[in-house]
Amino acid sequence: MATTNDAATVHGEAVIIDGLFCKTYSPIPPTPEVDDMMLGHIVASGVTAFNDSVVADSYPHSLESAISALYHEHVMVQAFPDEALIVRSVEDILEAKRSGRVGVILSTQGLHAMGEDTRRLWVLYELGVRIAQITYNERNALGCGCREPVDTGLTRIGQKAIEEMNLLGLVVDLSHAGHRTAMEAAMHSKQPVIASHSSVRELNPHPRNLSDELIRAIADTGGVVGLCPHSIFVEKQRGVRPTVDDFIDHVEYVAQLVGIDHVGIGTDNFQYETHFTHVGRRSFERTYPGFFGGYGTEEKHAEGFSRWSDWPNLTAALLRRGFSAEQTKKVLGENFLRVFRAVWK
Repeated sequence: MATTNDAATVHGEAVIIDGLFCKTYSPIPPTPEVDDMMLGHIVASGVTAFNDSVVADSYPHSLESAISALYHEHVMVQAFPDEALIVRSVEDILEAKRSGRVGVILSTQGLHAMGEDTRRLWVLYELGVRIAQITYNERNALGCGCREPVDTGLTRIGQKAIEEMNLLGLVVDLSHAGHRTAMEAAMHSKQPVIASHSSVRELNPHPRNLSDELIRAIADTGGVVGLCPHSIFVEKQRGVRPTVDDFIDHVEYVAQLVGIDHVGIGTDNFQYETHFTHVGRRSFERTYPGFFGGYGTEEKHAEGFSRWSDWPNLTAALLRRGFSAEQTKKVLGENFLRVFRAVWK
């Protein structure tokens, strides 16, 4: 069994990549250990870089609003050069590790801003976007989200978009996509694809979780499934908050199904007890009633992995479960890094 010292060593050595996080403008209450409102907590967690979904289509973005959001995020990072840097390449992630900063990988959740014009992907790429989720929960010009009543699959515009993303060096993200749309997107891509923040449907039937067939399709591209510790995604009994070990069941399942090289982590917006959190949750539930499944702000994620400060606890829990140091480092970030090396130009 790994000791605390072993876990600390593995955690310190690892390049840790959170496959999906957002809301860098949402404050985190300072603690005695971290006297900061956001970036200091991420740096202290040991996370090297995170996928920052600046453009998220819970309400659809126009290209103009997407540009505005991206501008705001660039300015935010520039305001804290000692804590963060924008990631445009794998080398930027390695530089974040060397310099003790956090790399911010700009991304979208949905491509409503593209409309039917794939040339707009070039605009997003030039503005720093390196990961693009093709749909959010509903239908757009590319295909269907996972909450559409009828998934009609990837459109011809969707095919063209994936071809352009492959050409530019944009990672195709299939989280939130409908099953048929995601399967067809994975088969159409000539580069590895990811699901940045989903879990396993065989263990929990939530519509945001992935079937074995889709997990295999992602792995077949050389891609990665970023497993998400949302309580509603990994609970074993309806309404009973899961633990970090329940979440690791999903890690173990995917590793056994398709191999350890295709497993990652995508946390998706840790929440803290703040005024902003309550306002944000109310706004989100106006669009997706009941999404949180009755779990409060302090319970939105699995117990033991619901805070930035819990990342070392995840590392220790993976080692206790029997994953080797090498396997644990792959799950924590090396697998995502491999995909980025393959896709980014």
